Amino acid sequence: MKPSIQVLLTVLLLCTYNTFNISDPEKSKKSDNLNKSGYTYTINISKINSKYSEIACTTFRNKLVLVSSKKIGAFGNGVDPLTNEPYTDLFCTDILAYGELSQPLLFSRILNTKNNEGQVAFSPDEHTIYYTRSRRDNSLNYQIFRAELEKDSYGNWINHQRLNISNDNYSIENPHVTEDGKFLYFASNMNGGYGGFDLYRVLINNDGSLGTPENLGETVNSRGDEKYPHTAKNGKELFFSSTEHNSLGGFDIFMSNAVGGGYDSPKSLGSSINSEKDEIAFLFIDNRKGVFSSNRDSNKNAFNLYRFQSRELYKVLKGIVISEDEKILPNSIVILLDHDGNEIERQITNKDASYNFKIKPFKDYQLKVLKEGYEDYTLSFEAENSELKAILKLLAKK
Repeated sequence: MKPSIQVLLTVLLLCTYNTFNISDPEKSKKSDNLNKSGYTYTINISKINSKYSEIACTTFRNKLVLVSSKKIGAFGNGVDPLTNEPYTDLFCTDILAYGELSQPLLFSRILNTKNNEGQVAFSPDEHTIYYTRSRRDNSLNYQIFRAELEKDSYGNWINHQRLNISNDNYSIENPHVTEDGKFLYFASNMNGGYGGFDLYRVLINNDGSLGTPENLGETVNSRGDEKYPHTAKNGKELFFSSTEHNSLGGFDIFMSNAVGGGYDSPKSLGSSINSEKDEIAFLFIDNRKGVFSSNRDSNKNAFNLYRFQSRELYKVLKGIVISEDEKILPNSIVILLDHDGNEIERQITNKDASYNFKIKPFKDYQLKVLKEGYEDYTLSFEAENSELKAILKLLAKK
């Protein structure tokens, strides 16, 4: 019978960054205990805001595309009685240094109509656009369309068609295409959901047709509303807005990690991002910078655009490998795996049998230990945010 391995596991903080609102110096001194996302954020209000709403969609050719009810010059588009703002159009703004934005211009004469223009998304090659629109006589019911960019044209969108997931009986909103172009995410209040609006995804086939919409499930979706899905470039994180999941009030922004074929429990982005009002349309422009919208500073509930910069938080996982009779075991193989058992990194223990890995807080991991002459051992654990001072003594099964 092989002897067992005893693993001494200690989790220590590698670094601690305060999460704060850069516009509030007092908050910069306080840790944001509500932030469970594994990132820290600093935010600035954008200089392009008007008295009307500005809500970001996505990027296109190094420009930020947004939806707004603002008027250009003396031209108006009428007022939507349900929002008390002009009907919305698509705008674009150049992305300057440090994530600053230029003054918005109308995005497309072809896509902007006298109806309400909603959120848009693009294929990775930016040759296909998915856009949403609602009619004036039913401005809260959005339908989704697709168009193609004419070859060698700057912005001539052709071959417009309403997609088969559209239905006049429910709304399709907030489209988002994943970085690999395989899935279209969206929000809808179609029948069969868990609440008002739920988040869905649908496979984009090679010929451009769509598969059957798949509800993201009751871990993400709730009895309230979930909207504005956005997947990070790494494909492992889903950001979205929800009125539930213990929000501070109205819509808050949350993040869920991809695990297996679904997502884990939503984690709040904290009080530097979220408020007692509504926070929506969170998206990354690059790996660190991004934007979101909030009506926290508006007396008329209009949404202002905010810029953020994020920084990943890490911790150090330290430990040693010893035998059952407490002899250290150098040259042991220690493997760090993610929740699904995919290998992240492996190390061979030093002469003192020690190892250390850099890990992210609030994520699930596995630790596997291999040593010739001993049984393999696997430990599953969650990296908490706070420091774990206790040493965990774990025995492998014989």
